[in-house]
Amino acid sequence: MEVEGLKKFGVEDFYVNKLKMLGIKALYPPQEEAIKNGLFEGKNLILSVPTAAGKTLVAILASIKKLKENCKVVYIVPLVALANEKFEIFKSIFSEKYKVAISVGDLDEADPWLKEYDIIIATSEKLDSLIRHGADWLPEIGLIVADEIHLLQDPSRGPTFEILLTKLREIAPEAQILGLSASIKNAEEIADWLNATLIKSDFRPVKLYEGVCFNHKIKFLEKEGCEINKNLSQEEAIVEDTLKRGWQMFFFVSTRRKAESLAEKISGIVKNFLKKDELRYLKEVSKKVLEVLETPTRQCKKLSECIKNGVAFHHAGLLGIQKRLIEENFKKGFIKVVCCTPTLAMGVSFPADRVVIRDAKRYYPGFGAVYIPVLDYHQMKGRAGRPEWSPFGESILIARSENEAEELIEHFIMGEPEEIQSKLAAEPAIRMHALALIATQFCNSEKSLLEFFSKTFFAYQYGNISLIEEKIFEILEMLEEWNFIKRKKEKIFPTVIGKRVSELYIDPFTAFNFINGLNRAKKAKVEPFSFLQLICNTLEMKPLLSIRTGEFSELNEIIAKREEVFLQEIPSEWDLEFDEFLRSVKTALMFEEWINEASEDQILEKFKVTPGEFYGRREIADWLIYSLHEIALLLGYKDILKDIRKLRVRLEYGVKEELIPLVRIKGIGRIRARKLFSSGLTSLKRLREIPLESLSRIVGPKVALQIKKQLEFPEKDEQKSLIKF
Repeated sequence: MEVEGLKKFGVEDFYVNKLKMLGIKALYPPQEEAIKNGLFEGKNLILSVPTAAGKTLVAILASIKKLKENCKVVYIVPLVALANEKFEIFKSIFSEKYKVAISVGDLDEADPWLKEYDIIIATSEKLDSLIRHGADWLPEIGLIVADEIHLLQDPSRGPTFEILLTKLREIAPEAQILGLSASIKNAEEIADWLNATLIKSDFRPVKLYEGVCFNHKIKFLEKEGCEINKNLSQEEAIVEDTLKRGWQMFFFVSTRRKAESLAEKISGIVKNFLKKDELRYLKEVSKKVLEVLETPTRQCKKLSECIKNGVAFHHAGLLGIQKRLIEENFKKGFIKVVCCTPTLAMGVSFPADRVVIRDAKRYYPGFGAVYIPVLDYHQMKGRAGRPEWSPFGESILIARSENEAEELIEHFIMGEPEEIQSKLAAEPAIRMHALALIATQFCNSEKSLLEFFSKTFFAYQYGNISLIEEKIFEILEMLEEWNFIKRKKEKIFPTVIGKRVSELYIDPFTAFNFINGLNRAKKAKVEPFSFLQLICNTLEMKPLLSIRTGEFSELNEIIAKREEVFLQEIPSEWDLEFDEFLRSVKTALMFEEWINEASEDQILEKFKVTPGEFYGRREIADWLIYSLHEIALLLGYKDILKDIRKLRVRLEYGVKEELIPLVRIKGIGRIRARKLFSSGLTSLKRLREIPLESLSRIVGPKVALQIKKQLEFPEKDEQKSLIKF
């Protein structure tokens, strides 16, 4: 169907012209199938199709129809990066007529401003938190787009996604549901659960050739392969062959360390293919990578050197700004090769002509090296050959023997993706969502709670909820014992503290341990480490830092010396939970080093935690410290509120207490703050009094002027420079 043909379904010229401007002239077969099966009539649909088959356009077409009916559209995504990409796409189509919003941040905010928006793009956790905070616009939803719906099987994201979809079906029962999925084996089950029609297709607008490389020969199943340079390693030879063709590529490996090592290894090959103007440009990009932190780490320097040569590594250990620099410059064509972990396999579109999957096995403790899921392989190979970038794509698995080459073809290229299984049976997931359902009065009795769970994908797959029914009853007893819920005859009500715990989006068990810790604080010798260890020994902070050989005795000595400061009972070293307790102590020590002004490089050196991972852990720590403060405030622990507030600021900036007033000034980081303090400028008062010229000699004229401008309108009290909760 030509795009013009959409007019007969009520799509206005305005949108038809928009699509043409984006280069869309005709619909793909799965898109036509969606229309034939009731897309414009409000029918629920599940699209299970390969990557690049135009799923987003189907969501756009459904949105056009629903917006005309004065309904809101919610687009649910699993990742913030994906949310940003969809936000830009929807903004480009709809912003002239409708208001488009992105909501991915604070989980303890109701975001009432969203009421004024027509299209809301959000992560599943954020949308779930909005339900917990009673957002009153939710019944106005007319279209629910569930992107990457196959992630129902993900142990960390799946349960929330599943509960969210079940809730939304109750809140907005008339809303159309559009589920977008990769090719999966049991898509029919998801479609049946959501009362939807399944659109299943293997159509891909750009041909993807799949093959295996062994003994310096690339063999494809559907076209002629080639021999590569035997004077180089297989990885280097594949890179050389790719660049000779004028292509870009992704190289998927199993670990961060391997991604970094491979990027360094192939740098010399890639550099040979760069033009002078590309080398000049990449030198500037490499400088930006170093400027992300006040003091660059070894990892920053390593990445900077790789980027100078047109190659980058990409993994969860990088900072967000560094990832964006890599992604933007790969899209611009300056970075030719990205060596990455599977985190880059999700959703976002890149101009990779060729994808190489070097590590088809992943190490699992207790199991050894096991093949990655076929679904993961499909996600990775799908990064190659996108219609907006390439005429075709290539996906290559690397084999170490002829037998392995045949096995890889059989298992991955010819194999089917695994079935999607609900992960809702995990106790922490049931515990967290059961409290939320009661706290929002979604359910007000055992009967209504069981009825809700009987509408989940888990119940659909297993026929009933008998497998988790007993667990639900046990959890209700726990929640009552912890004073998070109350019973009155058959009715169940949330307590004030139970409702607040639900809003804070933490595990009730974490909240229970926080309350016990606050009680112990009356007798303990409380110091910042006390709170740090308390927040580290939680499910939210896992995985905790592992204990290396030789560290057990050192950590035991620390525990013995600081026994009085712990806000949790120290387990016996023979108890099962002792190892986990030790790991929480080590993780807390890492944060303690940070608030005592250790640099990111020192953290990397001592704890082997990269800047990106450390930033992620600090964000979790901030959320937990904030939650601890809110619980302490509600329960009346006034004496320690100030200590918790100070700790939160110190965690944010990585400073000792004496620098708190200084780091709250815009443009002053931890290094400049220490420089000012060491020069005798220990307070805002002294900063106001010092002449501009003298201040310029310490921090430079630009920063000095910035400081002086901010201090023209001082706050009434320097204590207010503490973060406001």
